[in-house]
Amino acid sequence: MRVTGLRVDRRVEPIGVDEPAPLLSWRLDGDGRGLAQSAYQVVVGAGADPAGGDVLWDSGTVESDRSTGIPYAGPALRPSTPYRARVRVRGADGEWTAWSEPGGWETGLLGGFGAASCWVTSAVERDEPAPPDLDTVAPLRSLHRIGAVEPGPAVFTTEFELPAGRRVLTADAVFTAAPPDPGDGTATDGTVPAVTVSVNDLDVPAVGSALSALRPGRNTIAVRSGSGNLVGRLDIALDGLAPLTVGTDDTWRVGDALAVSLGAHGAPPWGRDPLTHRPSPYLRREFTVSGRVRRARLYATAGGVYSVRLNGSQVGDEHLAPGWTDYATRLGYRTYDVTAQLRSGGNALGAVVADGWYAGNVGFCRSFHYGRTRSFRAELHVWTDDGRHEVIGTDTAWRTGTGAVRYADLQNGTVIDARAEPVGWDKPGFGADWPAAVEVSGPRGTVEAATKPPIRVQREVPARRVERRGGARWIVDFGENLVGWVRLRARGPAGTRIVLRHAEMLDHTGELYTEALRTARATDEYVLRGDEAGETVEPEFTTHGFRYAEVTGVPGELDAADVTALVVYADMPATGTFRCSDGTLNRLQDNIVRGQRGNFLSVPTDCPQRDERLGWTGDAQVFAATAAFNHDVSAFLRAWLTDVRDAQRADGAVAHVAPDVLTGQLDPDQAASPGWGDAIVIVPDRLWRAYGDDRVVRECLPAMRRWLAYLDRDDAPRHPSGGFADWLAVTPTDKDVVNDAYLAYTARVAAGLARVVSDVDGAGAFDAIADRARDRFRRRHLGGGGRVAGGTQTGYVLALTAGLLTADEAPLAVARLAAEVLARNTHLTTGFLGTPWLLDALADGGRPDLAYALLRQEEYPSWLYPIVRGDATTIWERWDSWSDARGFADPGMTSFNHYAYGAVGDFLYRTLGGLAPAEPGYRRITVRPRPGGGVTSATTTLDTGYGTVEVAWSLGPFRLDVTVPPNTTADVHLPAGTAAPASDEPGVLAVAPGPDGTTVVTTGSGRYAFGG
Repeated sequence: MRVTGLRVDRRVEPIGVDEPAPLLSWRLDGDGRGLAQSAYQVVVGAGADPAGGDVLWDSGTVESDRSTGIPYAGPALRPSTPYRARVRVRGADGEWTAWSEPGGWETGLLGGFGAASCWVTSAVERDEPAPPDLDTVAPLRSLHRIGAVEPGPAVFTTEFELPAGRRVLTADAVFTAAPPDPGDGTATDGTVPAVTVSVNDLDVPAVGSALSALRPGRNTIAVRSGSGNLVGRLDIALDGLAPLTVGTDDTWRVGDALAVSLGAHGAPPWGRDPLTHRPSPYLRREFTVSGRVRRARLYATAGGVYSVRLNGSQVGDEHLAPGWTDYATRLGYRTYDVTAQLRSGGNALGAVVADGWYAGNVGFCRSFHYGRTRSFRAELHVWTDDGRHEVIGTDTAWRTGTGAVRYADLQNGTVIDARAEPVGWDKPGFGADWPAAVEVSGPRGTVEAATKPPIRVQREVPARRVERRGGARWIVDFGENLVGWVRLRARGPAGTRIVLRHAEMLDHTGELYTEALRTARATDEYVLRGDEAGETVEPEFTTHGFRYAEVTGVPGELDAADVTALVVYADMPATGTFRCSDGTLNRLQDNIVRGQRGNFLSVPTDCPQRDERLGWTGDAQVFAATAAFNHDVSAFLRAWLTDVRDAQRADGAVAHVAPDVLTGQLDPDQAASPGWGDAIVIVPDRLWRAYGDDRVVRECLPAMRRWLAYLDRDDAPRHPSGGFADWLAVTPTDKDVVNDAYLAYTARVAAGLARVVSDVDGAGAFDAIADRARDRFRRRHLGGGGRVAGGTQTGYVLALTAGLLTADEAPLAVARLAAEVLARNTHLTTGFLGTPWLLDALADGGRPDLAYALLRQEEYPSWLYPIVRGDATTIWERWDSWSDARGFADPGMTSFNHYAYGAVGDFLYRTLGGLAPAEPGYRRITVRPRPGGGVTSATTTLDTGYGTVEVAWSLGPFRLDVTVPPNTTADVHLPAGTAAPASDEPGVLAVAPGPDGTTVVTTGSGRYAFGG
């Protein structure tokens, strides 16, 4: 036996770690069955391999079979210091292994940035006002470019009313036009046509104040555009009243005719008006390194998102760093190993900062949620062979400019003008005389090491089909709904403007279906610099959710090889696989995984495409168990739970979304929905079960107490209007039924978590809350014969799952649930909260046949309907986001990449696949496949902290193959009629009878075959 795979906080050789006691784990490897550990010894050295004798901490012999989650318990860690570790273990036979190969970690700053750096930006960024908004007139309402029916110059008019007796405080006009549309799809890059504006026959600036021209009552705006198109707005602030915005749309007139919409602002061929550009600050610093570099680390963060370059090369391979947090509370810094990129002598370090979540559009509220001024802070630490430690920090010695990134927004897209990129700006010797950086205050939050996994490009997807739509316009199909952006290869004269738009679906005419994006433009523009050999362009500071892209303005032909989709998501190792004999169920699993990846970038968002993309708590809690199977989400969701705690209100209410950007934007009550706020309890529970790390339990327990105490109050309001309840259910369930059942369930889960960390008093308090909620449910919502008030599927599912029924009542409730399903012609009617537990309630209640019938149902509403009828490649927000009967659902809320209903994956893996944790972290494993629904075989694998578990079964006759990793045991449930091995067979620890004629075989590690 040997020790392998030494990890720290489940990562291999992490750097920039601020944990004071990181957790060490290792795996065992060897031949044969029954490999197990009886003791371990860990040695750690600071900056050196402890095998050389430089031991900082020696655990000594620890009599324990634990091989995961061992906390470092040596002297206090020092900042920016590498630590090396080795492990040896004693096997069950009493023999010690050899020492493992060294592994380890490196600490971060352990306290944030010091005096060597400050927040910096450009003077222009600090001083200039924000550009005008030509995208939205109000949340969820877009501004449109309008045109006349006939080509040529036109005068556009509209009227509006101002109330008498109210003083007008300000009236700011912004009206602009673009060159005429050549009509062949080619983009234009010419002189902006003249625009003249009058209000009530008085001339006012096209961009400026119209205050002097306004009057009470009816007002008239007239705008003359030399090109026959127009986009703009007049914003009026009134004393004591809500502001009024008059924006361009198709209710304006040209003479007696109505104007026509030419698309939302930013649409091709014109793209985004230059008035709205917001060039990203470019920052640079040249410095000299003397001597041979032994080690170099760059620590960086931003008010915004950034990319860093060193001596002409990109630093790292992540995107949208440092990720999204509540910048008013905390923000992360990233750590980069730049040793190989430094050189002796002259060096140049540069950064580009874009809006990101800090200053860009977030959700459907507004931009500048956290701040307007984009800024950067970094420290480059260099250790040389002669023992020197030098720090180059951001300060006013840095220089600032602008470049190709003219606009960058996560939702709207980017504008990149390659002609504006300063050649060599990121290399030593750059000759331009850029002005000095200025110091600014930066975000208010505490700076600490980022714990969210970095966002990286994970796949490249080639174009499946490219179809020309007349002129210089193409529709590209990538064959799957994905999240990322498009990399394009093009050649054309300098100034050629190429516009890419993105969408998840095509409409009935074969054009992009963009209505469901609401106000998100999802549009990228590129202005070519004119390289004769061609140019490769892609955005850097945005993402889109799409299957299809419209490309406008490419000169000549567009070949499929010129267009590639880049798929991005958080760097979470893939852990689980599921495959079975039913190809449609396999597609369902693929859709679940693809939807998870597309929504797990920096926080678990509801959707990745429209003007929302928020960390909805309810979506995350129902999906957490499924997520933990598909990927290692231990760091991702633990970090997000910090966001949830940061967003919790003083009264204990948990916000609907985390980070919380809704409170104060829509109304002050964007919190306190049962089933949503319960994420603060349920997600830690799912992480504890999946990984066995109790840190997340300890971190969240105080927040759990406050949340459940809030819900236990009779006067505590639930929002909105009693809570979201069983969101988007086909048949709604009374909110009180949902709320009372969920409180009983969640409080009981919290009690179990309190016991995990030996909080006996806390467990008792949670149990008391659960008992009161159970009594309340039974008193208010339960009738005789197992009847739940309302009789909905969700009502029965919640009552059964939350343990609200007696042993006599439960079978009666299952029968009523089954009857309700059958009355719907074997269709589900559940929503976000009822769906995850529906199949379990039936299967565990003795109706697995009905559970599998629902799982394999292909008609609406069902999991397979979107696949069979809609060619879905991700999970949809609604059961009928598109349907045969009515086409697209309400575009105000229709997403085609929304993972919540993918929570059924947990049933696939546990019940059909037969793989579940019997103890947290899979230290003990339950193997219990339950074939049904006509599925004849299934294979399920999971990479755990101990190694890979595999469960493969097939029918005709029944055969079960199981792989159990070292230092674990498995309880293998064999169906009646399957021969059991002898209890003294190698690796077999026990053989015992189970219920209904089954046999439970307990094994140690190794490979086993049963039946066949």
